[in-house]
Amino acid sequence: MDIRPITPQDLFGFKCFGDTRLSPDGTQIAYVRQYHDAEKEKSFTDIWLYSLETGESKKLTNSGKDRSPRWSPDGKRLAFTSDRSGKSQIWIIDPSGGEAWRVPTKEEVKSDLLWSPDGSKIFFTSQAFSKPEDWQPYPGAPEDDRARAVEQANRALKPKDEKPKENGKPNDIKVITRLRYRMDGQGYFGDLRRHVFWVKVPEGPPGDVEEAATRLTVGDYDHGLPDLTPCGKYAVLPALRRDDADYHLKSDLWLFEVESGKHLLLYDAPGPANGARISPDGRYLAFFGHDLARNVSTRTDLYILPVARFIESVSRGETPPPLTLKDAVNLTSDLDRAAGSLGGSEPRYQGAGGVVWQGADAYFPLTDHGEVFVYRASRLSGTTTSHGESKDTQGSGERWRLDKVLGTPGRSLGGFDVKSGVIAFQSSTPEKPEDIFVLKDGVETRVTRENDEFLSQLALGKHEKFRYRSGDGQELDGWLIYPHGYEPGKKYPLLLLVHGGPHSAYGSSFMFSAQLFASRGYAVAYCNPRGSSSYGQEFMAVIDGDWGRKDYKDVMACVDAVVERGIVDERNIFVHGWSYGGYWTTWAVTQTDRFRAACAGACVANLHSDYGTSDIMWADEHEYGGKPWENADILLDRSPLSHVANVTTPILLLHGENDLRCPISQTEQFYVGLKRLGKTAVFVRYPGEFHGLRRHLHRIDRYKRMLAWFEYYRNRPEAEARKV
Repeated sequence: MDIRPITPQDLFGFKCFGDTRLSPDGTQIAYVRQYHDAEKEKSFTDIWLYSLETGESKKLTNSGKDRSPRWSPDGKRLAFTSDRSGKSQIWIIDPSGGEAWRVPTKEEVKSDLLWSPDGSKIFFTSQAFSKPEDWQPYPGAPEDDRARAVEQANRALKPKDEKPKENGKPNDIKVITRLRYRMDGQGYFGDLRRHVFWVKVPEGPPGDVEEAATRLTVGDYDHGLPDLTPCGKYAVLPALRRDDADYHLKSDLWLFEVESGKHLLLYDAPGPANGARISPDGRYLAFFGHDLARNVSTRTDLYILPVARFIESVSRGETPPPLTLKDAVNLTSDLDRAAGSLGGSEPRYQGAGGVVWQGADAYFPLTDHGEVFVYRASRLSGTTTSHGESKDTQGSGERWRLDKVLGTPGRSLGGFDVKSGVIAFQSSTPEKPEDIFVLKDGVETRVTRENDEFLSQLALGKHEKFRYRSGDGQELDGWLIYPHGYEPGKKYPLLLLVHGGPHSAYGSSFMFSAQLFASRGYAVAYCNPRGSSSYGQEFMAVIDGDWGRKDYKDVMACVDAVVERGIVDERNIFVHGWSYGGYWTTWAVTQTDRFRAACAGACVANLHSDYGTSDIMWADEHEYGGKPWENADILLDRSPLSHVANVTTPILLLHGENDLRCPISQTEQFYVGLKRLGKTAVFVRYPGEFHGLRRHLHRIDRYKRMLAWFEYYRNRPEAEARKV
């Protein structure tokens, strides 16, 4: 079979597999299979089953609109969400076969699903208008302004296919009174809030009459999907139920009685508390969070919170004070590594993860040096053994031991589930896209193989992870993808990729962008400079308020480390980054002329004017180095726009027009500055796109333009390459 270079269109030639869920007895895996039609710009998802006993997979649903499979506690039914009826709803199917049937609700399902322990209820979140009857948008508003807000809320709650055709244009006036009023990927909040709902699960198809689900949460606050106590009486969920919630970077944990809706604060968190899961015996609550010690740059840890006495007290009709940080045990503090995050590859479908309890053990992901591992936290009595980390539960005599149970360097984990001694997981490498695997009795079995034939046609590069040092001696991780057909002694153009965040990290996952260029004869390098996660608290937070110095030098040292290998044609070094990587790229071209050409996506170029225009004001305020009225000098000094006159590198600028994370005005400023000075720059705008591109056309276009841009300047005479 002939091997060919990868094309941008190949991004949608891969099948993606994810949201892997084991049946309660560990004998079957339900997972989502995603495929694409790039010409029609559509993606399709169906649910498949894999049998560990037979080693065979079968297609369970066929609508192309099904996702989020969740097993009933007895394993006899599978619930999932689907848009096949026109809006997102709950569907039930017998995993042994047969037709799926809908649990019709007036509410549109906006989250994953959660079964109650006895299988009688399913919980989900949806949006609702929850303002009190006497609410007015703001003091001094017109008399009819409440009616406008209610009409807009009702219209927003209707699925697209149910929206009535208006004779005239609807009232689209946006009235803003909140500090946080929009989110990238979601848009403007309006006056809706996220609430938790539940429905009783019928024994069979209930018909098509849509009835309102029971709303568990109350008040004009946002709430997350809960977990339930083993008895099913109480739900624990994250929320910040206070009127000034927009001014706080935290989320508390609340206890709701399912039938009555009575609620009280369970855990008064100092910072975020997310992904809470209750142990099977109801004694402990595991969650991810931190204490805001380093503001938004604080490392996320796994905490264990003893809750049995609190819940027993509530069941007796008492109102105990909320638990606090002093009652919780930070199990991962000594490891000084990021807990809770998984690896991300491109392409991929979402992965399962978080905390998974099995008996007295809690399984969770932890990232170290860009590599994802699954750890097991085991409850021990008395003293711990001679190996493994342990933590005392605040003098209770019980200790927790941590053991690494899954993961190896050079292989990324994108999701996992654990049941009955079996681990199912999603994994990729820099040379192989994500597949599903299962580990049972120490034997690993690969579940999905559909991409093998397609992959065998593509020119792929081999990879290597390496260590190098920055100028001040800091040791760092880098990855090198060798050009396809690499020949020792030959010089190749180099593409440098810079990740976003900055508090994220590259790992050993499949990166389409890297292999796209490797297949075209480029060496591709990427690294984790200071500011990246998974290397400890100080490593991550050291660049806060100091962008463009250590991080810039760390990435440039990566270039030097690859050049020293003797494989790089130094006349042809290129750079691309998105988000923070876009910032780094625009900053770099103001600091050096070493790059032949650059491409910056969704950049921030003016840290001063970005204030208040982004949906993550708190993060920007801390990471950039302050507020404009307090630290204008540092914000302007570290802004690429302030140094735009230094640019000699041709640069391609890409940005989504609806980006609320790094608004397109940032690229507009940098582009106009470049053009005003007669520099070489091209600006590409993607209509309707948020921070990350979603349309098939736009994602393909991004890579087509990058390829064409770098190929144009590759080996072009220096004078012509710098020509306006």
